[in-house]
Amino acid sequence: MLWFGLALGAALAQSGQFAIVKGGAAHVPPSVMIVWSQLVGALGWAAWLAIVGDPFLPAWAEGPWIALAMALALTMNYLLARGSARGDIGIVGPVLALSPVFTVVPDLVLTGALPRGLGWLGLALSVVGTMSLSGKTSLHAVGQLFRRPDALDALGAAVSLGVLAAVDRRNGLAMGVATYLFASHTTGAVVAAGIAAARAPRALARTFVTRDLVAALAYGLTGAVGTAMQIVAVTLAPASYVNAIRRTSAIFSVLLGHALFDEPSLGARLGGALLASVGAALLLLG
Repeated sequence: MLWFGLALGAALAQSGQFAIVKGGAAHVPPSVMIVWSQLVGALGWAAWLAIVGDPFLPAWAEGPWIALAMALALTMNYLLARGSARGDIGIVGPVLALSPVFTVVPDLVLTGALPRGLGWLGLALSVVGTMSLSGKTSLHAVGQLFRRPDALDALGAAVSLGVLAAVDRRNGLAMGVATYLFASHTTGAVVAAGIAAARAPRALARTFVTRDLVAALAYGLTGAVGTAMQIVAVTLAPASYVNAIRRTSAIFSVLLGHALFDEPSLGARLGGALLASVGAALLLLG
């Protein structure tokens, strides 16, 4: 059951990223946080290639696919960092759990895969779980939920992650996981640094000489460790099982938000996160 522990650790790491932003870096522009996240990821995958011995397979013909993945990843990370900084991580985590719903169509187009059996039940449960975050499942309640800036950020991130998951699957098969992620993170770090230097040069500079560096590195390391745990886990068990367990980050986000930041509506949010997590698990398994 080592894979289960690793997948659970990856889920906790993802929710930890939200808490790091809200607790220690809410004042840091999201574009700056992304620079460090991508840089740590690039260094981590370079180390993986060197230590594990996976061959680096340059795939310049795959450049447009790498660029697409990078754009989706930067968009997702920006929205998650902004939503965590200005809202409740107990909302951000469960809404992000909707991401498998937005993988269905891109996955069909890119790989020809469709959910089967329990997968469709999982899709329905994911939607109902997200609707119940406010404690009600009426359309009015859903409208109120998505008038929240943090919920809208998380929804945009879920859409980006849903499409990215399908692109990741396609790129990993075409290039190899390590080569693809190294190329994606390296390109992302360069682009994100350019954006941050243009939009928030002082904030970017401060991360080199102030405590902001601690939060930025913690954010990047938490993401890199979580991804590494997930990658190792999928070598021990089917990817659908591992990804299903990682969706429990929604539950951890609600619990951390309440414990660390006294976020409200624990019962309703925990119930919604549980439903969304179960739905995502069934959708991935189906």
